Amino acid sequence: MTTQTVRKLTAVGVACLATALFVGCGKRVDDEWTRQRPQVYPATGVVFYQGKPVAGATVMYESTDAGTKPGGGLVAIGHTDSAGVFRMKTYKEYEGAVAGSHRVSVTKMEYEPAKRPAGVDPNVDIPPIATSVLPEKYKDFATSGLTASVTPKGPNQIRLELD
Repeated sequence: MTTQTVRKLTAVGVACLATALFVGCGKRVDDEWTRQRPQVYPATGVVFYQGKPVAGATVMYESTDAGTKPGGGLVAIGHTDSAGVFRMKTYKEYEGAVAGSHRVSVTKMEYEPAKRPAGVDPNVDIPPIATSVLPEKYKDFATSGLTASVTPKGPNQIRLELD
């Protein structure tokens, strides 16, 4: 083989590899499990506590439709931005929540450094102390009293007023 032929073959090989990588990177996962899981629909909202938007909160929806017992429903999760707005996500690559009724929980924690007890090795990490910013009842689906409904037609927006 000549040097020119080797260069052409190398260029063709690099082009094929680049094309394969480019085409493969944009594809969504499409296996049997992915095709069988329930479809999700966009679901958004805003969280207020004492009339003010809550930034940095975690909102969770648990589906409660027929066939699911408490604690057995599909869960979607969202996090509030600086304006208290959240978008739900059920699967890693798909935003939204399954259609139907949902129980809702909302949590927001603040973390303070723990005081180091006397005599503890300074190289040992002491975990921070977590304090709930919101009333404890909102942490649990069973006690929050909050619900949401998601429909295929939408718009699936909710305003959560916490007191």
